[in-house]
Amino acid sequence: MRFKARIQDINLFLRLVQTVEKIEKSCVVHLTPKKIQFILISDLTDGFQVWSGMNAASLFSDYKIVSKHSNEISFNVNLDNLIRGLKSGQLAQEVTVKLTKKGGTAYLQLAIEMTPTRSMTITQEIPIQIISPAQLAAFTEPTLPDPEVYIMMPGLKSLRSVIERMKNIDDFLVIQANMAGELTFKVQTEVVSIATFYRKLDHPHIEGRDPPKANPDQTARVKVDIKKFARFMYSYQVQPQNVICCIVEDTALVLHVLLDDLFITYYIPVLS
Repeated sequence: MRFKARIQDINLFLRLVQTVEKIEKSCVVHLTPKKIQFILISDLTDGFQVWSGMNAASLFSDYKIVSKHSNEISFNVNLDNLIRGLKSGQLAQEVTVKLTKKGGTAYLQLAIEMTPTRSMTITQEIPIQIISPAQLAAFTEPTLPDPEVYIMMPGLKSLRSVIERMKNIDDFLVIQANMAGELTFKVQTEVVSIATFYRKLDHPHIEGRDPPKANPDQTARVKVDIKKFARFMYSYQVQPQNVICCIVEDTALVLHVLLDDLFITYYIPVLS
């Protein structure tokens, strides 16, 4: 198998990896001739999942991938190692990434060309574990019913400061929204209750569903671990254009982070 490409937007790549690293310290990367996918599934008791992807052409140029499995390659990588490698190339003139193998160990090799006038190349080698197609098939995205409420989130950076303060009050966060543009975040203990209200939020059009606000009285509510929700808040780092909150009453909380053709979907476990 072979993979080689030139990274054309290293800062976007770095922001994406830094964002998903807040959920788990390693992830599965799935490369295809057209797409790049990042899959994070926390340990079985945690239940947190993140599925992210984008067009290969948005991140790489001179992209070449060859394998016996439909020209697809999957591997597991430690995100701390990947972050260090990408940071070393932020000021580079050019960064090339390719798949190599030494002594039976597979690596992602970053060749970092530091100046346009003098030939000075720094090489970073990041160990990875190749994943077979059968192993990749074990990773499946959750199948859920259609959301009862879907609503645009307020600005993540300002909301993050609110959630950080709420973390000091209780371990659990109640999120409630309706199809009339209203979204509420609430923490409550025996002695205090704090809520933050947002109004006049938009509702995105979801293909195959009725137009937004068809039933403004439709509401949905979920209760989640506030620390897990706070980990999602780091997605502000990718500077998303839109973030959509989807709620299935007491069943599911799904958050879609969107930037051009980049998407990050968070599945956050719901508490009874």
